[in-house]
Amino acid sequence: MAAVSHHEPTVDQVRLYWEKSPLLSHEVGIVIPEEHWRQLDEKKRGDIERFAESYWKFPESRGQRLLDIGCGPGWLTVRYSEAGAEVWAVDLTARAVSITKSVLASKNLSAHVEVANAEKLPFHDSTFDIVVSSGVLHHTPDVDQALAEAFRVTKPGGVGLITLYRKGILHTPMVFPIVRLAMRLSRARHPGADLARDSVSIDDFIRMYDGADNPVGVGFKKSEWRTKLVRVGWIVESFESHYFPLRMVPLLRRSPRWLHLSLDRMFGTMVYFTLRRSSDR
Repeated sequence: MAAVSHHEPTVDQVRLYWEKSPLLSHEVGIVIPEEHWRQLDEKKRGDIERFAESYWKFPESRGQRLLDIGCGPGWLTVRYSEAGAEVWAVDLTARAVSITKSVLASKNLSAHVEVANAEKLPFHDSTFDIVVSSGVLHHTPDVDQALAEAFRVTKPGGVGLITLYRKGILHTPMVFPIVRLAMRLSRARHPGADLARDSVSIDDFIRMYDGADNPVGVGFKKSEWRTKLVRVGWIVESFESHYFPLRMVPLLRRSPRWLHLSLDRMFGTMVYFTLRRSSDR
């Protein structure tokens, strides 16, 4: 499939895309919500978030007012609810909200879940102790506005845990052709294996991580993301790289933990920021 160019994508285009393509639906298929969540949880714990469990600070969230921006099928919403946080969750799509509510009900958990736009959150200033967003805010047309909104609704002294697409060594002009070749040869069931057959730019390659028709998906270097976050008011306390998906490279699927950890830290395609809002802002 040829790359699709969207010069000025809109929020409505993003909403329509994700309504028909919920997170990981290209891998798990369209299944009942509980099964979708179960398979997502399996992939998160075993591959995507394998080395990031401590980053999310689940135990520390107990009793805290927490917002999950772009909850998708509800993985973080459920995990934080299980940990005892008082959770609010929003997603741009009604489908994701429906899946999340169904999974919560099946587990006898509760959270406040509603449809909302990350660029215009329906909450008062300084509402939440913790604001989280896992691989979402790089999918909205006005990324800077979404980062500013996450900051706005966080209480002074509150915490932000935000993960974003990272441009690393795999996206450099010298290495990128090798990455495309490896993905072309891969038999993984993922849109990335298909898009590698096309001649695309690095930015288009990142945009199409979740499918060739995905309207928005931007990546920046860690330093560039840091600049954006600081500009809207966040204090960057730390950052780390994660997400080297073994399921995308069949030859490495049985790699020992130490090798996967090394690949995750060196070539992780996401940057995980731990942020704080100053107590006097």
